[in-house]
Amino acid sequence: MSDAVAVVAARANVVGRLPGRYAVAALGIGEQDASALIATTGGWLELSVVNASSTVAVSGERQAVAAIVDTVRSSGHFARGITVGFPVHTSVLESLRDELCEQLPDSEFMEAPVQFIGGTTGDVVAPGTTFGDYWYANLRHTVRFDRAVESAIRCGARAFIEISAHPALLFAIGQNCEGAANLPDGPAVLVGSARRGERFVDALSANIVSAAVADPGYPWGDLGGDPLDGDVDLSGFPNAPMRAVPMWAHPEPLPPVSGLTIAVERWERMVPSTPVAGRHRHLAVLDLGAHRALAQTLCAAIDSHPDTELSAARDAELILVIAPDFEHTDAVRAAGALADLVGAGLLDYPMHIGARCQSVCLVTVGAEQVDAADAVPSAGQAALAAMHRSIGFEHPEQTFSHLDLPSWDLDPVLGVSVITAVLRGFGETALRGSVNGYTLFERTLADAPAVPNWSLDSGVLDDVVVTGGAGAIGMHYARYLAEHGARRIVLLSRRAADQATVAMLRKQHGTVIVSPPCDITDPTQLSAIAAEYGGVGASLIVHAAGSVISGTAPGVTSAAVVDNFAAKVLGLAQMIELWPLRPDVRTLLCSSVMGVWGGHGVVAYSAANRLLDVMAAQLRAQGRHCVAVKWGLWQAPKAGEPARGIADAVTIARVERSGLRQMAPQQAIEASLHEFTVDPLVFAADAARLQMLLDSRQFERYEGPTDPNLTIVDAVRTQLAAVLGIPQAGEVNLQESLFDLGVDSMLALDLRNRLKRSIGATVSLATLMGDITGDGLVAKLEDADERSHTAQKVDISRD
Repeated sequence: MSDAVAVVAARANVVGRLPGRYAVAALGIGEQDASALIATTGGWLELSVVNASSTVAVSGERQAVAAIVDTVRSSGHFARGITVGFPVHTSVLESLRDELCEQLPDSEFMEAPVQFIGGTTGDVVAPGTTFGDYWYANLRHTVRFDRAVESAIRCGARAFIEISAHPALLFAIGQNCEGAANLPDGPAVLVGSARRGERFVDALSANIVSAAVADPGYPWGDLGGDPLDGDVDLSGFPNAPMRAVPMWAHPEPLPPVSGLTIAVERWERMVPSTPVAGRHRHLAVLDLGAHRALAQTLCAAIDSHPDTELSAARDAELILVIAPDFEHTDAVRAAGALADLVGAGLLDYPMHIGARCQSVCLVTVGAEQVDAADAVPSAGQAALAAMHRSIGFEHPEQTFSHLDLPSWDLDPVLGVSVITAVLRGFGETALRGSVNGYTLFERTLADAPAVPNWSLDSGVLDDVVVTGGAGAIGMHYARYLAEHGARRIVLLSRRAADQATVAMLRKQHGTVIVSPPCDITDPTQLSAIAAEYGGVGASLIVHAAGSVISGTAPGVTSAAVVDNFAAKVLGLAQMIELWPLRPDVRTLLCSSVMGVWGGHGVVAYSAANRLLDVMAAQLRAQGRHCVAVKWGLWQAPKAGEPARGIADAVTIARVERSGLRQMAPQQAIEASLHEFTVDPLVFAADAARLQMLLDSRQFERYEGPTDPNLTIVDAVRTQLAAVLGIPQAGEVNLQESLFDLGVDSMLALDLRNRLKRSIGATVSLATLMGDITGDGLVAKLEDADERSHTAQKVDISRD
């Protein structure tokens, strides 16, 4: 650090002694054009900086710099003077070499894990380079920032962060990345640290979050740990006396939430929308199975729709992913088939997402039970839909939606209905046949209907079996049921329950409680335990067994899927088959809202819970009394209680930030012991925060513009107003040049990105920084849109 301070001081000392009247100017032209103008401009000028293909700077005598600025502006290009008191990066500085080197530390660059790229050399600085050689070159030689960015990309850089009081180089970085072969989709991160006119803390915080969100490997879990004990100082810093004012916010607990929400999934009939003409959207079809006929029908529907165009997946704004068919509809065999498919690369389809992609829609058949007329959901289809919802949390720039069809046989009318449905942008939808063709339904949540409590003195608590009995939820049920008169409780788990807790419950309530170690996924072991402890048959089964092996889609293996499915799915099936049951046995399955909503890092776990929901529906269809309760977040074990929950403190904190809150165990269990005929969701939540999360799972509704001829004009006017901070878009005068409107290099970069997101088209940064007017920008975008309409369509499913 002391060497760095010495370099800054040495540079300031020598440049402050230069005599003369000098100036510097930034020009929006290329290197060759700048050199030609320098040669024809009177007075002394030199090219001092090449930032990008159309961004350079010149230094020289003040009058000569003013003259070249006027010349460049008169040609319709950007030019602006820069407040610098000496001619940076020019031959005038050669006389200062000895004086500079005398004041520099006698140091050299060393080998380091982070590569250092010089702005003037445009390449990685080699170990052993002396400070004298490097810092003189840094002061004297022409800056080749364009080559430095190229070197960074060559070295693998995908994120670019400018540390400065106001961004000056982000525009140039973006321009250099435009033509980079290694960055076809542009940089993953392109942000600054601060921005003039904005509160420093706000700008810095927003940019830090942007960089972290764009990093798929960012360790978010580390943020939920315990705070560091004491201060952690940076050695040797600061190097000068500073005023110490604490600025950091202190963590505060989330406000309490009272009560529980008890809801059910409900499918609402959607009102048909009137089709309106609009700009074309590019759609692609990916078939994960062997449904060539279905894929071809969808491709034909895309071709025939007035607002869509078939394209390759990398160029699509919306990708339709056709789920594979599953030979078996029962949960156990479907679970095995799904695990095998995952091992074969089933979950690799997000790799096809391109830069323009806004939404990925999974198309399933029979995954949802929309009404009583529908068959029990297909287990494999439902589980894959749950996985898809969780994968969506790994791709915050896209929305992952789901459309369920009634049949694999897709006639042309249904094909058109599919395209119309996905363009409407809803998250969870289903098409079903009706008298007038096909009707679109959207999944919503509704308050659960009022139903009576279980009558606990009816014999339902005579012989209770709790799987996962040694876990947190299993023990909560054991306590509650023992307190409310259970005569006998069998706790099944791979390991025995906490003996002190079991002994206490026996003593306080007189309940017979046994806890034999038992792996319910092992049929031999389960049969033996059932023969010994099954008695005359279970009156109530509480199925709380399960495990969580977290992981995002790229890391989910077939083995991880099998492990997540084992206790919940296979374990339940074997309990129903092998454990003695009374004719009126009740079965309460502990599922999760993750199966309904998904979540980050729970791809396999969400599928396991959705399979459990399907098994509940299958058991009810067989005439059994069964309900799957889709739980929210359970309360963490209190001090002194065995900590055997599936969520640790870090996970609980992360889930709570999404809006779910911890449920009080007694309140949660009481909510579950009701005569439900459909599976309820039971959770505690900060309603506003949770709604924000759920709303983010849908992309912007596509109903088409009110006037298709003004689509691009409206987009340009609206986005210009946004970047310029103009409250009313109608006040933007499109006859003015963007420069006169106030668009600088940073705003041009923002405008370009906004246009690409809103209409899928944009122009080069050099064009935006030229003398183009708002009307000229509209004309260029309309010309590009017209060319896209006449381009040849690509059908990926017909090859």
